Amino acid sequence: MRYSGTAVRLESGGAILAGLILLAFAPSLLRAGEIYKSVDAQGNVVYSDRADTAAAQKTSVTVEPADPKEAARIAKEQAILQSAEAQRNQQKLIEDEKKARQEQVKQAQCDRAREHYYSVKDARRLFNRDADGNRVYLSDPDADAKREEARQAMAAACEM
Repeated sequence: MRYSGTAVRLESGGAILAGLILLAFAPSLLRAGEIYKSVDAQGNVVYSDRADTAAAQKTSVTVEPADPKEAARIAKEQAILQSAEAQRNQQKLIEDEKKARQEQVKQAQCDRAREHYYSVKDARRLFNRDADGNRVYLSDPDADAKREEARQAMAAACEM
């Protein structure tokens, strides 16, 4: 840090010394500073504390001390915003997990419907069981209707 050409070096236990130095230089930190604005050969605007060219424009800048109430208000506002962002992120994570579970369930239903359709489609003869557990074979039109029903169930379950 540079203060009017004087370099400050702190030794161990220099916290008190640092405080005193800051108090001594505080008025110089808050006073108006002079800034020069100029344009270099490439057309870039340059701001400096020294005039690089005779055409440099001199501007006065005042540094106002920070308002502790405003700083506290901004810090509180940022904390609220960060909390809201964290809550939104948490909610999004929960929704993403829920969506992933729903997709897994839907995929499992599709797989089951597809397996059922292919088993019905590839079967030579379809049957139902009667009350005694005996096979009752379906007629060709009934078997075709059962296959079509399985195909529609698969199409509905696998619809993306």
